[in-house]
Amino acid sequence: MKTGTITRVEWKWLALFSAGLILLTSFPYLVGLLMETPEHVFSGFFVAVEDGNNYLAAMLQGTAGRWLFHNPYTPEPHTAAFIYVIYLVLGKLAHVFNLSLPLTLHLARSAAIPFLLIAVYRFAAYFTPWLALRRIILFLVAAGGGLGWLWVLAGGEFAPGAMPTDLWVPDASAFLTMLTFPHLVLAQASILWLAISGLRLLHHPNRKDLLSTGFFGLLISLIHPYSLPVLIGLLVLYWIWRGWQQRLLDWKPLLYLGIAGLISVPYLVYSAALFNTDFVLNTWQEQNRVWSPHPVFYLLGFGLLCPLALIGFLRQSSVCRRCDQTFPVLWVVVIPMLLYIPSNLQRRFLDGYQVPLALLAVCGVVSLLYQVQPRWRRRAVLLLKTISTFSNILLLSGFIILLMGRPSPAFYSRTILEAVDWLATHGKMDAVVLAAYDTGNLLPTRALVRSFVGHGPQSVHPVAKMEQVRAFFSGAMSADARLALLESYHIRYIFYGPSERALGNSSPGSLLGVRLIYQQDNVQIYEVNSHGVQTCQWCTSTPDFSSWPLRVR
Repeated sequence: MKTGTITRVEWKWLALFSAGLILLTSFPYLVGLLMETPEHVFSGFFVAVEDGNNYLAAMLQGTAGRWLFHNPYTPEPHTAAFIYVIYLVLGKLAHVFNLSLPLTLHLARSAAIPFLLIAVYRFAAYFTPWLALRRIILFLVAAGGGLGWLWVLAGGEFAPGAMPTDLWVPDASAFLTMLTFPHLVLAQASILWLAISGLRLLHHPNRKDLLSTGFFGLLISLIHPYSLPVLIGLLVLYWIWRGWQQRLLDWKPLLYLGIAGLISVPYLVYSAALFNTDFVLNTWQEQNRVWSPHPVFYLLGFGLLCPLALIGFLRQSSVCRRCDQTFPVLWVVVIPMLLYIPSNLQRRFLDGYQVPLALLAVCGVVSLLYQVQPRWRRRAVLLLKTISTFSNILLLSGFIILLMGRPSPAFYSRTILEAVDWLATHGKMDAVVLAAYDTGNLLPTRALVRSFVGHGPQSVHPVAKMEQVRAFFSGAMSADARLALLESYHIRYIFYGPSERALGNSSPGSLLGVRLIYQQDNVQIYEVNSHGVQTCQWCTSTPDFSSWPLRVR
């Protein structure tokens, strides 16, 4: 079989494997639906609920016909942006087919899974003609994890940032990626498709691969703009290395690669300019901190892939020597250097990294198997594949047990949802709503309103705003200060439910100019009429914050 060729038998096997992964990653969500009661409604998420709600909020804007995303988690006026395009489109599709937003999101996630698995398999097929090796690589990437399960069994801390990455970083785990959100699946898939198209372009410049490279580069830019320069840089490094080996630099392939990259330049320039000039978007960028954990957590997170990849690099077998492994080696070597550069996006550079690492690890496995008696080789591979699934089995089991307890915010009170839906029908579009943090995170998913605070990175100065909310509802803030807060941020509605009552017993109903417009059980909604409400939906000027002692957390 030739390198890069995929037979009909392989396509059938891929289809079955993809179907299995779709069912496996969808099972916890089915459990969540089955655990619903008349009082408790499944949010649609059991991990990263805060971010999931953010994507639902973008989809809701899409259902309203918008093509520009408005940050719904902060009251400050800002520029609408051409970002979150995938979720805006999904919202439009949900509107056309009359589907719920969570269902549409998870249908998209399921549909994107085969796209990712085909990309992984295509990447493996490009570098090895051996069917068995391709399947092992795909399995280790799609179903495998690291040694996080050992960390849990040893009683290690179970918290993001303080445990192996295979337990909490989707960028480092294709399985976690497929378990979460569709744009993450598409991002990793597009990176792999771009890598192969770019390599083909560098070897044999042609129009088809130029267009393919340009298309996937643009798709990556729409999802993770910072990933495209990294991949293009890796391809350029590969071109330099190949030219040095051949003692000849052929400029034509580099020209084709440059033309393909130029397709995405306008959007990259637009995105960079927008996030560096708009106050709210720039603050969002600064607060979006996805820093790398201690290197030990990376080593444990990738587990056996790391030592096996090192063996594969140092002792390539005759099978692996038949293919040029330079690009995977460059990828595996360069990315760790980017994980600790002074940037808020350190972990994001891991997108797709698991694939070249698994490729080199399989080369290491092959070299080791040559030293083992043939009758033990199949058992050794089976043992490796089994061990690699332990972390993912642990995660799935943990998520299912978690859902059976109906925790918040994975589940919401139906009373609260009914109040939010009432506000969506009777409230003013794009009005600012004052509520507790968790309520503020929910509100924009079902109503076209803006929350005073509700999302860590996207709410401007969230810690200071959360303190203001606590003081407002606890009574620690005087009546004049409460009215000043409502006036300063043009707050139109006050949501007063269980989360707000938990902050204190200072009801908004005692304020002048505030009237009750909704009440059901222990949930009330108040409308603020004591000041002139801002009528322009999305002004682009930045208000004066000199009187507010706010600091970025």
